[in-house]
Amino acid sequence: MTGSISIVGLGDLQADFDRLAKSIGNKVVRDAVMAGARVARDKTRQAAPVRTGKLKKNIAAARIKQSETPGAATAGVRVLKPKGKKTKARKRPGKGGKTTKTEYDAPYYWQFLEYGTSKMAAAPFIRPTWDANLTDIEKATSDKLAEGIDNAITR
Repeated sequence: MTGSISIVGLGDLQADFDRLAKSIGNKVVRDAVMAGARVARDKTRQAAPVRTGKLKKNIAAARIKQSETPGAATAGVRVLKPKGKKTKARKRPGKGGKTTKTEYDAPYYWQFLEYGTSKMAAAPFIRPTWDANLTDIEKATSDKLAEGIDNAITR
């Protein structure tokens, strides 16, 4: 699950973007949506349940690649695979008395927490955090967008 911010069509700001070179305009928009995604990442990390801390460490703001429409960018919050060495596996009894290894990585188990399972009630933390902090995310995005436009125009 990812929450995402998309800026498309920018209406009133189109005249300002016409003054910018295409690459500068795209960079300004990318920086703005990433600013919002960083706010969402920080709030989601605060709300994430902590058992080992692995889930919290692997919540990241990421740019979501999509078709290159001028003046459009998307970024969101993702749970990434941990870098470096693999996690320790828990040994569980398998069929015929053999032991099997099962790894519990953050990208794997966050969905069970968010949506629940047939044996576990959902304990959502991503969507409620996104909904509760949407105004902060939008403010960070619009502030960074305005700052980027001002900097690009005054160059």
